[in-house]
Amino acid sequence: MDLNLTPSEEAFRQELSDWLQDNLTDEQKTTRLKGLPEEQSLELRRAWERKLGEGGWLGVSWPKEFGGRGVTAMEYVIYLEEMFRAQAPHPVDTLGLSLVGPTVVDVGTDEQKQRFVKPILRGEVIWCQGFSEPNAGSDLAGLQTRADLDGDDWVVNGQKIWSSQAQNADWCALLARTDQDAPKHKGISFLLVDMTSPGISVRPIKQISGSSEFNEIFFDNVRVPKENILGEPNNGWRVANRLLAYERGVITMEMLSGYQQQWDEMREFARNTKRNGRPLVEDPRIRERLAQSYTDIQLMRLANLRYITRYVRGEAPGAETSIMKLYWASTEQGLCDLAMSLAGPEALAMPGSPRAFAHDDWITKYLMSRVSTVYGGTLDIQRNIIAERIFGLPRG
Repeated sequence: MDLNLTPSEEAFRQELSDWLQDNLTDEQKTTRLKGLPEEQSLELRRAWERKLGEGGWLGVSWPKEFGGRGVTAMEYVIYLEEMFRAQAPHPVDTLGLSLVGPTVVDVGTDEQKQRFVKPILRGEVIWCQGFSEPNAGSDLAGLQTRADLDGDDWVVNGQKIWSSQAQNADWCALLARTDQDAPKHKGISFLLVDMTSPGISVRPIKQISGSSEFNEIFFDNVRVPKENILGEPNNGWRVANRLLAYERGVITMEMLSGYQQQWDEMREFARNTKRNGRPLVEDPRIRERLAQSYTDIQLMRLANLRYITRYVRGEAPGAETSIMKLYWASTEQGLCDLAMSLAGPEALAMPGSPRAFAHDDWITKYLMSRVSTVYGGTLDIQRNIIAERIFGLPRG
């Protein structure tokens, strides 16, 4: 694995850097968006996403025939690094760009590719995910939402939970049981559902951080055209695992930029903050924890680059992505624990409070980090996948 950029990779980096300098306004940068009301921040982020689409900078890793740039996996890493360096906001439609779109390109019909890919690449839509249910989280195959074929439509009834951005979404990637008599892994289908369909209601879930990123979705006799099934009927489990491989694998590089930024903030805070008359960074325990966090981030980056070299050779993401999910979830919690230890009680004030800490997003990140070991498959689920599919151990 050669970490030096080739001439073509360096040219790609420079092209993107120049475009960002010419198009990203100060008001759209992450540092400016932090303190804005959620609605105003969302509006600015969506405007930025449409600008990226107009410039051809969305879905850069997608094949050229579908409107992407067909960049290599390494060029995609460069893309993420330059976006971070320019302080460009994180995409609103992360699910569509990173998960749904690539899955539609992989397994969708020609008609589905023509219909669903272009709006994602133009920044015109937001996708949400309808996987987890109140009684089917880690055991996703135990889901109870059902879809029954009635003429030319699937009629969907059930409930989903923990669906990010559902309150703003235009479409939902939904798993539903379409064969009630089949074994639970084999009777599931993957449906693409218009969120404006009659019978859909969304209820935001107030989180401990004060935000409402997650939602419940209720389906009451929702009719979905049968051509909106992705893959074959009753083969949704395989399609879903394809999608989750994208979530746990290359997307790790998107997480790394945020971790590095937070680590840089913690280092500067430790250098410039005194406790008991001495800078925090002079405390050997703090220096050790900062060093350990830095090491964790760099090891994650190098490990993910190793997997990316496999994707460059044409291999699809597989079970090894569970290793990355296991690693970044644990690393995220460790970083946030350290941030709160450095700041002390002062960091407990929530953003917007008169006594809010200078790095007021540390408390939000800390609270959100508690779920990183749950969403996308719990750590125990990831360990089982690693044991069975990578090391060939028997099922527990």
